[in-house]
Amino acid sequence: MNVKRSLGSLLLGAAILPSLTVATSLDSDTAPQVTAEQARSIANAAERAARAQGFAIVISIVDNHGNLKHFHRMDGTSSGSIQVAQLKAATSARFPLSSRSLGERSAGLPANPYASLPGFTLLEGGLPIMDANGRHIGGIGISGATPELDAQFAQAALEES
Repeated sequence: MNVKRSLGSLLLGAAILPSLTVATSLDSDTAPQVTAEQARSIANAAERAARAQGFAIVISIVDNHGNLKHFHRMDGTSSGSIQVAQLKAATSARFPLSSRSLGERSAGLPANPYASLPGFTLLEGGLPIMDANGRHIGGIGISGATPELDAQFAQAALEES
């Protein structure tokens, strides 16, 4: 039996996402995940944020297992940004942390251990997507501007969606 639960707000550190819903099943053990509709909404908001500042970006949204839910490459982006956006999203999908905070954590440890994990990046621009109950439902990764601006566009998208 599927039930739509109101997320009320998606928590991302200081960010809050109002009025999103996620389909869950009361009869299964599967954790809630970001929906395709949510992913499209978040990507559209990220594109608006980037366009407002004159940037073209690549947006990758993945579920909480790192599987691609939505991908969008604006015209004029470099091909290298494709992989970087996907790595940022996957990093924040596998750890409920921003890619920046994971990088800062890693830099503070001997041998910078997270930097050597395959399939991860410690560049700023990846944010986890959490539901109102603190459950990790996915990640967003943006590339194409500076890492700092990528993170701003991701944050703006999550706040707007």
